[in-house]
Amino acid sequence: MNALLDKTKEHCTQLLLQSRCNELSFHNTQHTKEVFAAVKKIGFYSNLNKEELEVVLLAALFHDTGNIDCFNGHEDVSAHKASEYLTEIGFDPQKTEKVVKCILATKMPQTPTNILEQVLCDADLSHLGKENFISKNKLLREEWSEHLKMCFSNKEWVKLNIDFLERHKYFTAYGKKELQPQKERNLKILKQQFAEIY
Repeated sequence: MNALLDKTKEHCTQLLLQSRCNELSFHNTQHTKEVFAAVKKIGFYSNLNKEELEVVLLAALFHDTGNIDCFNGHEDVSAHKASEYLTEIGFDPQKTEKVVKCILATKMPQTPTNILEQVLCDADLSHLGKENFISKNKLLREEWSEHLKMCFSNKEWVKLNIDFLERHKYFTAYGKKELQPQKERNLKILKQQFAEIY
């Protein structure tokens, strides 16, 4: 990792640790670490060059910092925090704009327009295509209940997630090949759970 990424990682980690994000079950420093690692993996698979990968990794570090101030529309706040920080340290303005666009592309429904944005979008929701999806999803439910006061019955929660997984699609070749098969297995598990509830 280069000096800029090291410095930015420390900056964003401190932002999250010293805010309410430290109390969040899902959108915490662990999630940012996992998205950062996923960007490396997907970026490498997608043949991003060094500069492109740096842009997406910077976006990954900032992508959820907006949760410090608000939950709804946090992507806009995250993008602003990234722009402010990168401008302050003298980072290339054109690259800063790419970082901002990557972050904004993660807003639901995801709207990536190029490979850099696609890499971050797939990394952000890579847990949908992993074996630990059910346990990760439990953490998200806890977070919504505690911090957004959004409570669901088991049936409602499972149905919400079935709908989400059915609507969601991966954009990168890595996502389609490596994450989609497990996502489909996770969807099958959810449908079995739904059938067992009723």
